[in-house]
Amino acid sequence: MVTHDERNGNISTINVKIEQPDDSADIEKAISAAGYGRYNVLLFLAALPVAWTGIFDTTTTAFILASAECDLQLTFFRKGVLTAIPFLAMALTSFLWDYVTPYVATKHLFVLGLLLDSVLDIVAATVIDSYYAFLAIKFFNGVLAGGPFSMVMKYLSEFHSAKYNASFTRWGNLAVNAAMVFPAIIAFLITPLPLAIDVSTRRYTSWRIYLLICSIVPVLGLVTASTLPKTPRYLVEIGKPDDALRLLGKIYSVNERKSSDAFPIKTLRLWRNAPLPRPSFVNGNFERIRIACYNAKLLFSSSYLRAVAYLNFLQFGSMLGLWVPQLFIILNNFDYERWNEDRAPTMCEMLDRRMSVPARRYLKCPNFDDICLTVRTESRRRRRRLADDHDRTLLIVSFESVFQWKIRPSVYQNSSIIAFSAVVFSFLVGTISTSKFRKRAIMLAGFLLSVVSSFGINWAQSPPYMLTLASAIIVTSRITGNIVAAVNLDVIPLPLRSTSLNVLTAVGNVAAVFGHFVFSALLEMQCLAAFMGMGCLLFACFCLSFYRPKPVRTSAKSLAGSDA
Repeated sequence: MVTHDERNGNISTINVKIEQPDDSADIEKAISAAGYGRYNVLLFLAALPVAWTGIFDTTTTAFILASAECDLQLTFFRKGVLTAIPFLAMALTSFLWDYVTPYVATKHLFVLGLLLDSVLDIVAATVIDSYYAFLAIKFFNGVLAGGPFSMVMKYLSEFHSAKYNASFTRWGNLAVNAAMVFPAIIAFLITPLPLAIDVSTRRYTSWRIYLLICSIVPVLGLVTASTLPKTPRYLVEIGKPDDALRLLGKIYSVNERKSSDAFPIKTLRLWRNAPLPRPSFVNGNFERIRIACYNAKLLFSSSYLRAVAYLNFLQFGSMLGLWVPQLFIILNNFDYERWNEDRAPTMCEMLDRRMSVPARRYLKCPNFDDICLTVRTESRRRRRRLADDHDRTLLIVSFESVFQWKIRPSVYQNSSIIAFSAVVFSFLVGTISTSKFRKRAIMLAGFLLSVVSSFGINWAQSPPYMLTLASAIIVTSRITGNIVAAVNLDVIPLPLRSTSLNVLTAVGNVAAVFGHFVFSALLEMQCLAAFMGMGCLLFACFCLSFYRPKPVRTSAKSLAGSDA
């Protein structure tokens, strides 16, 4: 009720409580009333292959580098570019998905992205022989899989109330990150085998079969994504509250094992003018871009700059990594018979391609560095002149035996152990890092161990010790990256945390790209500098970890602009 006070001309208000029926509620209370149980678990299992697709697309390439070296004419630098390109695609295009989701149901984006990703995976495994074509496909894999991967947890969170968010995120991330183990396990089972399947005029070797098997994940994700419902909140936003209510009744029925008619909420309360017509795609996204730019400008202002620089530098250091499978395949092919020094070889000496067992018969070739390309060209010339199918088959077998690394299953077995350790220890650290002191202690210990490992890995006495130190770098880097994200919640105020976390994610992807590019180039030109440079950067992160920025306090006026 509104009244007018004639004595002073002021307007006064009287709050009147309007009684609402017991069977009506807003969307938040209705979702809470639907409960949390079997439906949410089944929904999570259906969405899990969608998230796993993003991890498979960014990790499987590392397990085919040795097997496909001659087929794709891979040098050290090309290998680094190939493993980095999906991360580059995610860094460049991940934000675009955020501007589409208000206008297209997340389910439809899942289906579209996974459909195209599945087609590209199958084409890469069966048709592509060119390095540049394979590189282009891996780029689009990063574009198509990166969006659904980043949206899965947000999509699932719209099916339960906020009180379950913390536990759901913790356990959900564990299940999603478990996908890191499976590419290594599949590689352990497939790539060491001398597989060769002839189909028409093409021969499919172990690395192509490996990629075909891994493409099952996006195909499975495509099937399960097509069964996913639209979220209740999205249905309300597009003006379909009745559909949202029916969906919530179904959720209640599965969770509580009762009839959907027993759902206590019969009516969804909306704002008086809801649903408002949504702005056009251009106008709506123009406003979102304006807010994003304002938040970014505020984050990099003088008030936040020190904390933001601190977080992003540590995130950059944490996301640098090694390609363990490829490095240790080379180490396991080291030719000890030709080593005539009185000491054990260093890691850089063992990574010299000329000191490998497959290089013995080609050392006198004038173009040793291009041996794969040279033999490939000569084989094609001879193949044109051969008419007999038996001779052509012999020629193919001879060509494929050129400079083949001997792949031992133990390499991929160790990679599986490393991935499993990274996932488990990251989860355990997340459960115990409940105070600022613990977070700082874990961060310091993680960076210290990675620094020692980076400086010591080149002079380890044997491949098992080198593997242990490389494992320490990978596991501790993942742990410190998670701690940085946790510190972000302590330092950055709530209205800007989402923007700050997006910046951290982008910096992490850039660091992964930078690490693969620079590390691979240095391995080819100056191997020792690769390990020393990584050690120096991690040492800087370790020193910076002693400093702890205080939570940033800013005026309500500036923060209000970020919510405008």
